[in-house]
Amino acid sequence: MNVRLLFFFIIVSFSASAQKYGTAAGPRIGDARFGLSVKQRILPRFSAEAMTDLESNSFQFSVIPKYHLPITGEGFNIFFGAGMHVGGLKEYGRTYGYDLIAGVEWKIPALPLVIGADVKPAYHLSHEDWFEFPASVSVHYVITRETKEKRVKDKERRKKRKAKRERREERREARREWWQDFKDN
Repeated sequence: MNVRLLFFFIIVSFSASAQKYGTAAGPRIGDARFGLSVKQRILPRFSAEAMTDLESNSFQFSVIPKYHLPITGEGFNIFFGAGMHVGGLKEYGRTYGYDLIAGVEWKIPALPLVIGADVKPAYHLSHEDWFEFPASVSVHYVITRETKEKRVKDKERRKKRKAKRERREERREARREWWQDFKDN
């Protein structure tokens, strides 16, 4: 029974690749922090995320471009990225620094939800705690989905690029053959 269930989830994950999203927003919850996050898909594998992290004595606003790699189709991804943050610490003042992020996300098939978990190490340039390593879980509601027309256009564009690469390779091969014939004669 468990093997069938696993097989079902793998098939659903592959079929979920048609359910891409454009914009998603929702809460982020960590150990002693919470916040909001908005993600915008920029390119098929790139997105940008703006997020807030609020704690009892500090706040932080980050903007991080991310690169997504599908694990089983495009519904289940790992991602990583780097960006910057600004914020404030109650008894210290304004802070700023650099962020890294790495995590996983899953676009739930047939629901407009994306669930993710990430680790976001931060290096602070002006902060008494110069480094932190927080982990968070997020639930995003999909605001805009990628339309079927856009998916069809992207597929056609990929076919054209592939045909162009094949023609380029054929020309290279023809030049190699010509050069070899020239050298042999």
